Formats: sequence, C-alpha cells, structure tokens
Amino acid sequence: VRGSVAACDFYNAGGLMSLSDEDICRVLTEELLPSAVPKFADAKLVDSWVGRYPGTVSWFSPGSYDRRPPLEGAGNDVLPNVKCAGDWVRMGEREHGAKGLCQERAYVSGMEAANSLMESTRGAGEGAVFRKAQVLPTREDEAQFKLGGGGEQPGDEVPAEILGEMKEHNVECREWDCV
Repeated sequence: VRGSVAACDFYNAGGLMSLSDEDICRVLTEELLPSAVPKFADAKLVDSWVGRYPGTVSWFSPGSYDRRPPLEGAGNDVLPNVKCAGDWVRMGEREHGAKGLCQERAYVSGMEAANSLMESTRGAGEGAVFRKAQVLPTREDEAQFKLGGGGEQPGDEVPAEILGEMKEHNVECREWDCV
C-alpha cells in the first residue's frame, strides 16, 4: 500500500465555512485536486482533518508593504532585544522568497528574528555562543510565475528565455492560458 499526505489551506474561504467537513473533503478530492492534477481523481481518501480558523488571516491593503514593521523592530542600536516575526514584517537584508502573506514566510521570519536576536544579544561571528538557524535559499520562480509577473498582457509576445524554460518543464501556453 502506497500513500501520500496532502495538506490544503484555503484563505479568504468564507464560502467553505458553512460546509461540513465531509463536503469540504469531497470538494477538495473530487473537484479541486483533480482539476489541478488529473491523477488525483484516482486517489482514495483514508483519513482527514479539517481545521477552521475564521478571521485569522491578516488583511493588508495593496501598497502597505512599506508601512509594515521591520524584522529588526526599532533597530539593533535602539532596542536590540525586540524583534518582529510573521508574514507581515519587512525582513530587509534577510528578505526571503515572496513578499506576500503566507505561512512559509512567517516561519522563515521567525527563524531570522531568532538569529537576529541571538546575534544582537549574544554576538556574532566565530566566537558566537549559539548556532544560527539555517535558512535555505529559495529557488527561482517557475516559468509560469515569471510569465505572469512582468506586467505582460494577453497578446504580448512571450520572451524567448521564458518559452525555453517552459518547454523544459513541459508547460505550454496558448494565448496566455498555461497548461
């Protein structure tokens, strides 16, 4: 018997809150996952858990990034023992991955805040008395994200370097509908 675990988070999903746990699992396994990856249609659900957390998503307006608190708080020279962590902080030189709101960014900012706190209170360098948490670098964006992130519009010509990368990953585009 082979198995896999699939975890799905739905943000701003007020429309799902009134559904039963079973209905949420049915929509996920019979509609959403197979529409993204057809092989999911053959999968059998053997166990599930649904957590509901209404109103727990941060609501930031477009353009608010510059007004978010920095990871370093007031700064190492002002309050070296106060750091901010979460998907909503600006990480400065420690910036990692997307600047959007997500649990991965929150996790990484927590590790970076801990590293910053230890560096500012325990010292850094060879004589440091702590082991810095390792933050792995992110990979480059996939072709379809590069394609959608450059301000291109339907009808524009797809840049040659992106087309090459898309072919390499078996992604085809017809009038900007990527499959």
